[in-house]
Amino acid sequence: MKIFTRLAAIAIAMALSPAVQAQDYVAVSVEAEDFSQKNSLWRVFSNSSNPNVNPDPDGSHHSTASGKAYVELLPDTRVSHGDSLVTGRNFWNDAGTGPELSYIVNIPEAGRYIVFAKAYSTGTEDNGIHVGLNNTNPASGHRMQWCSGKNNWTWSSAQRTNSNHCGTQRSIYLDIPAAGANTIVFTAREDGFELDQFMLLKEKTAGLNCSPNANDQITCNQSANGDVFDDSTQSDDQNNDDTNNSNDIQQCNSANSDPDGDGYGWENGQSCLAITNGSDSGSDSGNDSGNDSGNNGNTAPLCNSSASDEDGDGWGWENNQSCQTAASAANNVTDSTETPICQLASSDTDHDGWGWENSRSCIVQ
Repeated sequence: MKIFTRLAAIAIAMALSPAVQAQDYVAVSVEAEDFSQKNSLWRVFSNSSNPNVNPDPDGSHHSTASGKAYVELLPDTRVSHGDSLVTGRNFWNDAGTGPELSYIVNIPEAGRYIVFAKAYSTGTEDNGIHVGLNNTNPASGHRMQWCSGKNNWTWSSAQRTNSNHCGTQRSIYLDIPAAGANTIVFTAREDGFELDQFMLLKEKTAGLNCSPNANDQITCNQSANGDVFDDSTQSDDQNNDDTNNSNDIQQCNSANSDPDGDGYGWENGQSCLAITNGSDSGSDSGNDSGNDSGNNGNTAPLCNSSASDEDGDGWGWENNQSCQTAASAANNVTDSTETPICQLASSDTDHDGWGWENSRSCIVQ
């Protein structure tokens, strides 16, 4: 564990090193393998440790990890959208319900700390996790997300939302009430997640936004509006929001690339923007795989098996395309304004903006 503080002026990059006097920020960096407790499904990879748990389709990445070690949640049974989603086995949308990694961290002073974590993602189903504090799971720590920087160790502090599945950087944070020992807990959202290290960073100078870069250095920039991180110094673009940079993420060539209808597909080894029906391209089209009721959802075929609808939202995936269950088809409406609002957020098990209540689809707000 290392404590860092900023001494110099704006836009100076400081290597992560211990015991620096605080002025503009305080940062605490922790290696993932330095946990205090962990669920047995979290496995350590290092020069001296290879768990050999199958399936693990992407192998070990310890040679490029910080300290030549990292932890991964195994087995990795859901690699792509086409693989079965089983809540409680390879997917945990609710923070605090998945396998845990705990760290007792000595925090120099109380306050709000942005949470940055460095992960290795190779697909669309290994890039999410939750973070909590002292036996609590605040909303500001839910659904930490990685979209860009595939096949590399990549820092992120973005939170996935209904309207932006890749999230906005610097939106994951913890309000730490007191200095001293605090417990930081990461809980799984998707299996196959690989964690190398994390950083808690408190900024003490107004308008100064700081972040770790690809070289594990802290870079600070003066924001034009005083509150938005300027990551223009990071040429690898790994901290940018995919949805705001068309050069990073391209349009999918096939609608079948987005089988769960979350607005993002996977083609040619990278994420792509899903093809949508109608005019809602660029929004959270989480239901465009057939449930966009304003665009004639009746064109989707009926599912042959109710088991195809893993999350119970009335839509399944068969024969490389979306299908609707019989109940969904019977309740389908032609005017999206007639679709009811979900009463429970938990109805949206895959967090695509649509739930299933009273034997019909509903919109989560």
